Amino acid sequence: MRKILFLLTVLLFASSSNGQLLWKVSGKDCHKPSYLFGTLHLETSKFIDSIPGLSSVINEVDAIYGEVLNENLLSDDALMSIFKESAAPQDSTIDKLMSPEEYQLVDSVVRSYIGFAGIDVLKGLKPAMITTQLGVLQMQKFFPDCVDVSNLIDVAIQKRGLELGKHVDGLETIESQTNALFGAPLTEQAQELVEFCRKDKDFALKSKQLCDAYHAQDLEAIEQIVFDPEMGMEDEEFERLGYKRNRAWMDKITMTLPVQSVLVAVGAAHLIGEQGLIKLLCDLGYTVEPVVLDQK
Repeated sequence: MRKILFLLTVLLFASSSNGQLLWKVSGKDCHKPSYLFGTLHLETSKFIDSIPGLSSVINEVDAIYGEVLNENLLSDDALMSIFKESAAPQDSTIDKLMSPEEYQLVDSVVRSYIGFAGIDVLKGLKPAMITTQLGVLQMQKFFPDCVDVSNLIDVAIQKRGLELGKHVDGLETIESQTNALFGAPLTEQAQELVEFCRKDKDFALKSKQLCDAYHAQDLEAIEQIVFDPEMGMEDEEFERLGYKRNRAWMDKITMTLPVQSVLVAVGAAHLIGEQGLIKLLCDLGYTVEPVVLDQK
């Protein structure tokens, strides 16, 4: 279960003067300094200007990489891929994956967020997609100042890069991302959804802590939340949703560093841990350090 915390960073951080959301990569075979930036996927573009040095980095690098190329998200192929990966097989809709009591619990939580409809309207979706949608609705309800799906930080960073004539690309395809997010066994997804609904208020509190830690640019606090044994991510989940993808991304990142400077802007959870991007780059001999600017 518990992947919702990752998906809301997703599928992520000590004071703001330490700049621990923005990291410089140098040394070894770097063409010029490159950078890592950890995003909170539901954060708005307004947060860009609160990160010391980030706007300057966007201006100076040659390329910007996100998890996926956002301008392709609304293409027919992308929408078809998302629909295919998030749609539940007809013989495995959620009413067939959980008990009547569990189904009623999920229905009550869905109604608490949607109001005019219950779980029946979402029955054609895989449980992981329903959990993700509930997580977004939860953030919009409890933290409206943090969430604006029409003005997301990841999209804004790539848009700025395109406006400046930068090369902008994704580290993975939309197909591979949706497969990672919604490819777990359906029975496992169903139990994750039930647990999310059982702990709805607890997850809301954790989401508030996550937002607070992100706004404080506190990477250590985010790491503690993500790996919390009760509410954080389990090892196999983080391997599938985080570390496995990180290792795949490293091929593209390390091929880029010798030829151009790049800003890698991905969910901040991809920066942390034993196989986070920071550690993987350090293990290869690169110098990775937080961008520290004097604030006067």
